[in-house]
Amino acid sequence: MKQKPVLRTALCLVLLLALMAAGVYGVNGFTAPIVAENERLAAEAAAEAEKALLGDSVLLYDRSDPAASALTVTAESVQSVYRDETKQTYLLRLATFEGYTKDIPIELALVIDFEGRIVSLDIESSGETKELDPGFLPAFAGQDSTLSGVNLVAGVTFSSAAIKNAVNDGFNTLIDNGLFAAAEKDDAQLLNELISQVYPGIVNKAGAVQGEELEGSGSVTGGYQAANGSGFAWFVSADGNYLAVCTAIGGVKLYNTAGDDVTDAVDAALLDEIAALSAAKAEDLSAKQTKALGRMVGEETELVPVEIPGLCSSITGVYKAETAEGIRYGFAARPYGYSNEVMELYYVLDENGAIVSWRVAELILHSEYFNSYTLDEPSYKEGFIGLTGESYSGEQALIAGATMSTEAVDAATRDVFEAFALLAEMGE
Repeated sequence: MKQKPVLRTALCLVLLLALMAAGVYGVNGFTAPIVAENERLAAEAAAEAEKALLGDSVLLYDRSDPAASALTVTAESVQSVYRDETKQTYLLRLATFEGYTKDIPIELALVIDFEGRIVSLDIESSGETKELDPGFLPAFAGQDSTLSGVNLVAGVTFSSAAIKNAVNDGFNTLIDNGLFAAAEKDDAQLLNELISQVYPGIVNKAGAVQGEELEGSGSVTGGYQAANGSGFAWFVSADGNYLAVCTAIGGVKLYNTAGDDVTDAVDAALLDEIAALSAAKAEDLSAKQTKALGRMVGEETELVPVEIPGLCSSITGVYKAETAEGIRYGFAARPYGYSNEVMELYYVLDENGAIVSWRVAELILHSEYFNSYTLDEPSYKEGFIGLTGESYSGEQALIAGATMSTEAVDAATRDVFEAFALLAEMGE
């Protein structure tokens, strides 16, 4: 008799499950046609959009079959090129993996008219996690091959740089194939583009200047102060237009619009003017650096500052010390890590250029937001001891899941070995 409630409960459960299954089947039966219809409409809309975009275009290049193409294309980002005689435009399909995620491409549709000006630029698909500024893509409209009116967007520099570089690849493809001529860049743009080439310490990995924009004085019309305290990039107008780089370690270097070093060819008074302006605005990091390095070589050891002419990297301090173990060289480096924040790293090298010790103020920036990496920090740091410029490959620095931070460690380490090599050339 006691089994009847149990049986009734079991039967109720079976009935309930059957009703639920029927309900799900019924819902699926009701919604499936709606889903299918929506998918059909979406496919038709996509086809119409593709038809409107292509118009009467003729395919000039297809990456899947380059041998059959009318154009020679070297840029990997260029997937296809079309020519539309009716609209007097070229359509380029672009795909770049240079964005922040790197695993999923940013796919673009770029339309350029026969005069070499952009008609439109649209993102067709993207795996980027951050939204671009709403004004970034519209800024491309009307631009010629100089892209003089397009600036990278703070906070999404990797995404915006990837898009700008891909568009530049598109322009170069058309120009290299003789479809129109390249536009002339003015001096201001040439000097701005020169900054990342001659002063890597002021830019992030995407090539965007990290620092405060400054007003000039006298022959200096304006410039930037590096966010990491490594120095300044100044624009100079004195019998021509120049870029001046001034760092606490490397002194002043002057470049013309062609990128030639003309420091020795200008009046020394001009270099003094630039140095004085820089000194008045410079951040003094020496006390902080000597304190940190003093703990590493011995707090009673005298650290003597050393200048390295022309050094324009993330290195913000170089010191020489005589210890009981021999000559030691201390380096302070401040590369840009996650979200372009400044990291602080300190290295001590022996007279042969081998790392004796190193420390970092904070290795993984914003570690509370990330958990996809595995890090044994003592072992990680120990892995640098004894490395030289010849034995360092970069693999010792990189940690999967903490790419931005450890790429900064890699950049700083390479900068340190470069600085030591220059010291050796100087006979220090």
